[in-house]
Amino acid sequence: MKYAVLRLSKKTNHSETFDLKFKLENNSFVSKWINCILEAQQKQYPISEPWAIYHLNDEHNEENLKNKINELINSVNQHEELFDVILKDINDQDTLNKIHSIFEATHGKLDEWKTNKIFENKPDSFRKDLSTINQLVHFCESYQTNKVYPKIRIVWLDLPKTKTFTNEDYKLFTNKREFGTLTTIYTDVGKRIEELAEEEDNHHHDIVPNLHYSADCRVTLYTLTNEEVKLKEEKYKKYIEGNKDRLLKNGYTIDDSRLTTGHIILGKIESDLTEDDLLGKIKNYNNIQSFYLI
Repeated sequence: MKYAVLRLSKKTNHSETFDLKFKLENNSFVSKWINCILEAQQKQYPISEPWAIYHLNDEHNEENLKNKINELINSVNQHEELFDVILKDINDQDTLNKIHSIFEATHGKLDEWKTNKIFENKPDSFRKDLSTINQLVHFCESYQTNKVYPKIRIVWLDLPKTKTFTNEDYKLFTNKREFGTLTTIYTDVGKRIEELAEEEDNHHHDIVPNLHYSADCRVTLYTLTNEEVKLKEEKYKKYIEGNKDRLLKNGYTIDDSRLTTGHIILGKIESDLTEDDLLGKIKNYNNIQSFYLI
């Protein structure tokens, strides 16, 4: 299999579609990721967040994000009183951190929720709403930078997150962001070095770096300059060095490969359109319809 295809559609008309085609990289990790995709397809797991198209249409503006988070908090609290806070401003990082910490403590790491009694006798929507709150919190945080970064996330929440990166995998990681790349994403529950280096968070429970992978992936639709990448890497290094005692308590030395930041590039887009024209086309669609390999 040499290509991955992401098919977008309109929520109101699933027959009107637009495909993004990616030529897969020839590296040692891609074959492992392909197996995850095939597992998700064979078990007929649905794409969990067909709405996860970021900064490419007006559907997820700041007001809508705030209202949606509060709506989901209310839905969760009807089954279990977890949240004692509402979001009044998506730029209120402290409140966002508190909301995230409640999700983190309730869901637990990866598949721990399966043995958590709080999920017993609850509808499937209870966990789904919790997970959506988590992702919308990160969506809100993406508005707090000087500019927004368009991307598309493809995730299968039903797929177990049991596979871990190896030392060889970490050698493929990069902090670069290039337009049209298909990459791995963070699949653990917690906060990794990248987020902790960028924000003040007094509510999070654990430092959880990039440990596990699955079929989940991201389409990056922007490019960071070399200077931007360098500044980020300096922040990450400073955070690790400034928190080495805390990291050690969590089982990590400062030169631990598991503290590697970034992602692995899985593929690169093939298109005759310019970047602006491609973004213009994608803006017409608001639904992730399918993702498959050819």
